[in-house]
Amino acid sequence: MTTILAIETPNRVTIACDSMASGNDVIQLEQPKIFENHGVTYGVAGTVRLLNELRYADLPSPEQDDDLDEWMTRRLTPALRQLITDMGEEKNDGGEYDLHILATTGGRVYEITGDLAWIRNTSGVYAAGSGGPFALGAISAGATIEQALEIAAKHDPYTGYSLTALEVWKDQE
Repeated sequence: MTTILAIETPNRVTIACDSMASGNDVIQLEQPKIFENHGVTYGVAGTVRLLNELRYADLPSPEQDDDLDEWMTRRLTPALRQLITDMGEEKNDGGEYDLHILATTGGRVYEITGDLAWIRNTSGVYAAGSGGPFALGAISAGATIEQALEIAAKHDPYTGYSLTALEVWKDQE
């Protein structure tokens, strides 16, 4: 699958990903699994088709005075639901879509799960994809986000190739 990591602190948000795609073949993606769309940075674990659709979709952007939690609930998740429906994606046996998205905006990280609910984690550490548990363990043991991604790539057969980490928000104070 993949590994997407995000760490939110009061002063910054950093997001990281690998570049492996697996299916019938294992390939290195030319474009990272993290990208910006209308003022929101997304990290996507799921099908490459979903990654491509989200990268170029006309998704809503938050306004400066928006309550971000309300914006996620009333604007972004309905838009994602519509996009996925338009793509013809079907739910798995558990009644969820095969996706896991980390969305960052306004200094916050939102984890969007297969039922299209969003979650904010009080730890400020988020992981998506098959390598996520390895990366979370590494972070808990004191690894940097880059080191955690390398550890996930070492232990998860679906995480690998080039690794990318981006600082997507930094407090200007």
